[in-house]
Amino acid sequence: MKITVIGPGAIGVSLAYTLANSKNKVSLLVKSEHSDLIKQGKISIKKISGGIFDKEMKIITKLSQTDLVILAVKSYSVEKLLNQLSEIETPILCCQNGLQTLNKLKNEIEPNLLSYLVTGAGSSKIESGFSHSNGKGFTFLGQIEGNNGITIQNISNSLNVNGIACEIVKNIQDYVWLKAIINSAINPIATINNVRNGKLRNKDLVEDVKNICNESTAIAQNIGVKLPLEPWEEIMTILNKTAHNKCSMLQDIENLQETEIDAINGEFVRIASIHNLDSRHNALAITKVKEITNGYLKPC
Repeated sequence: MKITVIGPGAIGVSLAYTLANSKNKVSLLVKSEHSDLIKQGKISIKKISGGIFDKEMKIITKLSQTDLVILAVKSYSVEKLLNQLSEIETPILCCQNGLQTLNKLKNEIEPNLLSYLVTGAGSSKIESGFSHSNGKGFTFLGQIEGNNGITIQNISNSLNVNGIACEIVKNIQDYVWLKAIINSAINPIATINNVRNGKLRNKDLVEDVKNICNESTAIAQNIGVKLPLEPWEEIMTILNKTAHNKCSMLQDIENLQETEIDAINGEFVRIASIHNLDSRHNALAITKVKEITNGYLKPC
């Protein structure tokens, strides 16, 4: 299968590397300023064992004919790609944190072309084209609408044979909500306190994590979302498995980049306001994270 992965960050490189291992024809689409990556024509993965593995990769700067587009950019970058994505009639697999991407794309793209990959496996970007796989966790895959077809099956098979346990599910949107709840609780508290995931189990922080988890869960359940797993149990499992990891939001802060706080916690606040539900803990998290980013981000 011919696959184009958009984005040379942690998840994009991890997926490109893994899918290319299963004899898919994979291209990595990057911005033209990534001249070094384009020139070297390879990507690299650092595995949990510490070993570094390179793979030759076709690096491109323009989207061309392909069987599947994997959208592996940050949620705030999706907006810039909407026009380009809406003009193609190619299946799109999304990987973004939060609910914002799902809500936006469903309004712009035929839902039967959309699928989602939801993962709790830890990975981090070392540099563009170089990713560190640093944890194992759940991975779920499914079509937004309609039946899961051969494309979804192929992606799942490719991940499973390369050691990433992937389960195909019919109700993937419920899993997107589950992951959003998990992210809404872990990411801002780890970021505000500048700690690795494992520290969130400490008595002085775990209550803050649980407050957001409970609030986000209540918002989801009040609007009829049927969560497939219990969010708090999943959070504790993730904190144990990724204790030494830094969450993606904290990594963004350390790299002086924009965070996904609006796509994650901001969507819970937005949805809560529509339905007159409590979102005070999410709102406070947004305020505190933006106090940090306002110190280095220029106003739009």
